[in-house]
Amino acid sequence: MHSKMIYKYLMIFVCTCTCMVYWIPYACNDFYNHFIETYQITYQQAGTLLSFFGVTSVIGYFVGGWVADRFHPKKLVVLSAVLTGIAGTVVAFSSDFRVLCVMFLVFGVTSVCMHWSAFLKVIKNIGEDEEQGRLFGFYNFSFGAFGLVCTYLLLLAMETFLAKWEFRAGMMIYCVISIVAGILTWILVPYDEEKARARADADDAIDFKLVLKVLKMPITWYLGLFTLGYFLIRSTVPYLNPYLTSCFGVSVGVAAFLTNTLRSGMNLVAGPISGFAIDKLKGSTRIVVAGSIGTLLLTVGLMLVPRGNSYVALLVGVCVVLLFFSYFNSTALYTPMTEAKVPFQYVGTVLGIASCIGYSSDLWVYNLVGNWLDELGDAGYLRIWILQAAGALMMLVFGLLLGRLYKKAAGRQEKKHEN
Repeated sequence: MHSKMIYKYLMIFVCTCTCMVYWIPYACNDFYNHFIETYQITYQQAGTLLSFFGVTSVIGYFVGGWVADRFHPKKLVVLSAVLTGIAGTVVAFSSDFRVLCVMFLVFGVTSVCMHWSAFLKVIKNIGEDEEQGRLFGFYNFSFGAFGLVCTYLLLLAMETFLAKWEFRAGMMIYCVISIVAGILTWILVPYDEEKARARADADDAIDFKLVLKVLKMPITWYLGLFTLGYFLIRSTVPYLNPYLTSCFGVSVGVAAFLTNTLRSGMNLVAGPISGFAIDKLKGSTRIVVAGSIGTLLLTVGLMLVPRGNSYVALLVGVCVVLLFFSYFNSTALYTPMTEAKVPFQYVGTVLGIASCIGYSSDLWVYNLVGNWLDELGDAGYLRIWILQAAGALMMLVFGLLLGRLYKKAAGRQEKKHEN
């Protein structure tokens, strides 16, 4: 491999470490039992915190492109990593639920709004136009691998030498990594101003004048609701953690290990495979159908697994295949703009609005699920898996509707070539 390419991969890895800004707020979900025990809060209160995060993060996904256009992207990424680390430190040392609520609101600003669009611009800036596929492919690999390593590090710390402080100590490890990653990005990662000016990054930007027009476009709603179905599944999967401890007698540490390994590990495997398959099949519709139907059937299977310690292996086996199918659809979140031949000037606005629709589950799903578990106890898990099945059904329906748009767009393009 060429030394210049190795250098670029190294820079992407360093910059990807700033994505710790997303693991910090979601640590309460990744280590659900540890979080509940440490702060002595109810399931619904835990859900309320992530709902507060959802309020500012949903807005952040919409305006983040606009913010990244008006401020220096690299500075935004660095500042995001440092400020999120500071906010996480406040969470680690606080016991006041009201303070936690404020910090989770802050997380949406310091992570999603300040980081995501700016981060994408920095990654693009590292390489040339013809290298973008390889660079973003390596970013996806780095994101999954780094997340898995950090999860194991945190779990090891909380279960051994930092067990006395449990989740608080784990949160501090995440915060230190975030701040250090920000500093290293500032020192090491280049940002070519001339290249940035020469590149038309309109595909990242939202044109607020086009909002009403874009709201009338079917792809905005189809993509948004497809994404919502996908994130309903992503949002319910963490509840495997308390499900394993409460209904199958698995220890807190082992449950966290299994759940996080399943989530990150299957993402590492299924994402690249589905991306290769989409390129090979020259379209995502068949991948979406396979992923959605597989997820739906395996979710039904999850509901049917008898509860009890002797069935843990069966449950884990079902979840391995379930998560493989659900993550199989992850790559399809990024292909509709190309497949539907959306005019260039609308792309950023469509993505912004569709992201708001798709990520809006953060506003209500955790609060709803927390209430089910508080009110119904273990019986609430059946409702969680039904909600997960509904997400799979949404992916199937709106994935097929997106497929119809792709066919129409392909037909229009063929007519243009004929004329």
